[in-house]
Amino acid sequence: MKPGSFLLWPTFLVALSAFGFFGCAKSNSGFVSRLERSALSAKGSGDSTVTISAVTDFAWDRLFIFAPYTPVAKIETELGYKWAEAEGTAIQSSDTFYLLVFTKNEKVVNFFKFPRTIGDFQNLEAGNVFPYGGDAFEVKPSTVESKRLILTAKHKEQPSSR
Repeated sequence: MKPGSFLLWPTFLVALSAFGFFGCAKSNSGFVSRLERSALSAKGSGDSTVTISAVTDFAWDRLFIFAPYTPVAKIETELGYKWAEAEGTAIQSSDTFYLLVFTKNEKVVNFFKFPRTIGDFQNLEAGNVFPYGGDAFEVKPSTVESKRLILTAKHKEQPSSR
């Protein structure tokens, strides 16, 4: 064994552990890939609209989109109940993703981390809750970084907040 190579093993193990932890994150899901492909396709077309319900493969009736650094207490207030997995998402301490939370009959049925390296959601101050079928977003390229997308909510009607 070469001198100093014993230092490589801890580094390798940390990297392997990080891959195992982050490699299995929901942000690497088929949903996020489908949404990205659909948004890129929309950006290149004349319509430039992506509808999130068109790329989901599970039943839901409301979508909540939470911005980076959203406190867990705010998520639970908006959902209307304590959600055990909220803190584990780390949204409250990260600026690297948006948290998309899908509910059906007042229960979380799925959630995904949408990486900001793909794009940013805008116009959420007008409301971050979208009913199934009212989940259309206009897609534009970012003015800051050409590969990133800007998804702007096309609010039709917002359900009353809790």
